[in-house]
Parts: sequence; C-alpha cells; structure tokens
Amino acid sequence: MRWLIVLPFARPGLMGVDFGDELRELGHEVRLFPYRRDNALYKNTPTKGAYQRVILKRLERACAEWRPEVVLVIKGGPITPEAIRRMKARSDAVVVNFFPDNPLWMIPFECLEAYDVFFTKERYALRALASVGLRANLHYLPMYCVPADHHPVTLTPEERERYASAVSLVGSRYAYRERLVSELAHYPLRVWGGGWTRATDPAVRRLAAGGPVFGHAKLCVYSGSTVSLNPHHPMNDIVGVNTRAFELAAAGVCQIADEKDDLATLFKPGEEVLVYRDVGELKRRLDDCLARPDEARAIGANARRRALAEHTLRHRIDEMLTVIQDRFGLKARPAGRHARRRDGSGS
Repeated sequence: MRWLIVLPFARPGLMGVDFGDELRELGHEVRLFPYRRDNALYKNTPTKGAYQRVILKRLERACAEWRPEVVLVIKGGPITPEAIRRMKARSDAVVVNFFPDNPLWMIPFECLEAYDVFFTKERYALRALASVGLRANLHYLPMYCVPADHHPVTLTPEERERYASAVSLVGSRYAYRERLVSELAHYPLRVWGGGWTRATDPAVRRLAAGGPVFGHAKLCVYSGSTVSLNPHHPMNDIVGVNTRAFELAAAGVCQIADEKDDLATLFKPGEEVLVYRDVGELKRRLDDCLARPDEARAIGANARRRALAEHTLRHRIDEMLTVIQDRFGLKARPAGRHARRRDGSGS
C-alpha cells in the first residue's frame, strides 16, 4: 500500500518519521511530506499564510502525481478542509489524521470532519464531538512506544554522573508544572527540559539539570532514575495519556503520573504505574519508592512488559490498518501494486 505521510518535520525520531519507518518494515511504500520544515516564512506572521498556501499546493500536486492510497496527516493544523477534499478528489486516497494532542484545543474544528478517519488519543474529545453530531469518522487510538528507541540502557560512570538521579522529570516548564516542582524541592529531584532555568522560584531553578534531552540522553535520564514523574499537560491531556507514559514504560522505569481516566485501561495502577490525585498523594508515592527502590524497579519492569505486549507503534499501525480496511476496503498489497479505488477493486 502507498502511504504519503504529511508531518511537521522529517527529522529522525519525530512522530511521523517513526510511522514511515514502521510501515516500510511492513512492506509498504512510503513518502514523507513535511509541511513546516525549518523555514523562517512559516514562523513569520506576515508571511506564514502565503507560505502555507504554497505548501498546500505542493501537497496537492504530490498526491495527484504519486497517487497514494492513504494520506496520513500527523497533527496538520495548517491542512485546510478544502485541501483535504481536493487531495481526496485528485488521488482518490483515504485521508486520515493521527492527532497527538487535544483536538478541541489544538486544531480548527472544521478540519475534523473533513478527514475520512480522525484518530485521537482523547476520549473526552470523542464524547464532546459526538454530542454535536460528529462521530462517524472518529476513532480512539492511544499513543505508543517505539521499542528500538525506547528501552533501558546501562549508564557509563560519566553518564551516571551527568544524568542519574533518584527522581527525574523530563518536560518543558509551564507555570502549573513549576508550581508542582516547587512542592517537591526537598526531594532528590533533577528536572530536564526547556525553560527551567527561567523559573521564578530559585529553589526550582536549582533543580534544573539541563535543557531538553533526546535519544540516548533521555534514556540515560530514565534508566538512571529510581522513579520518574509524569505530570500531564492540563489542556492537552484531559482524560487521555501522553506519549511520555509509554516512553517511560518501555524504558522500564517506574513512573508516577497524575491520574487520568484512560490510564488504568492501559497500565495497571500499583503494579505497572503509580498514580496520584493531589500533591500529598504524590509525596507519599515518592516516599514509598525512595524507601523501597527494588519495588519501584519491579513496577518499571512490569510496565515494560505491558508496553511491549500491547502498546508499540506496530500495535497502533495494525489497528489503523484494520480501521481503514474495514471502512474503505483497502488492503495491504505487495510493493509496486497500487489500488486507486476505495472499494478495493483496483484500477
């Protein structure tokens, strides 16, 4: 099957690129189309609209010329409903979206209905959209881990000095998150991510270990921790679970996450993840983990087994393929063969 993946940036390790790698492993033909790129015109408000119109024309031309069977859009805020309809008309492709944030907050409402299938991790959004009559093209699909990228590592003495801590938090600074960290200033906590050195609280600034971490460095932070905190973003994660939950699980580290409705359906609280509902409960969880680190490590090991068994990118792609096949009759074909009709009858 031919897939055109429309994504913000075509950088290794970013969402969308991982879909492409996994689909190629499954024998599909894949092309990537980055719609943001590293272009100053996109970031410059006076030129952003014109740049996006040029990009959309190029995207439509790519669909018409290559004729993919599936166009997979990752996030895709600039992709307009009109562009989606033209892509479907010019290539007869099934156009789907996998949205990693809260779509009610992060994408224009009129875009949601234009997709053939809109995959979202946020059940709250599904209920809200269904309440106004939009349901036929919606499908719940949680986030995932990539085993090749998310796994335990053994730290060298130099890496242990640089990255290890009893408690870690990886994530950007937001005001609400700074408030949480200030409550934990007396714990052996190190914080990684953008903005922490600009925290207003000096006690929080002292906990800042470095800026954003990626790849092996992030795995060193995870594997060098007895426990890692996972406070969800209050606007992007309403009842759904963020990507970090799956990364931490696959890395085999015990995580303490704020309670989300969907979390218990993905990992078993108390055995595969620890949850808290307020700061007092969070502190009790931390105290228990620091007093009994072997039990924390066992929880991390349980989480890794669950993540690899049920929550990899391959699992999500398999479900995505099943939905597309059931709704549109498209089936995976050997490379080089290409169906142009959604009823599966070929050209």
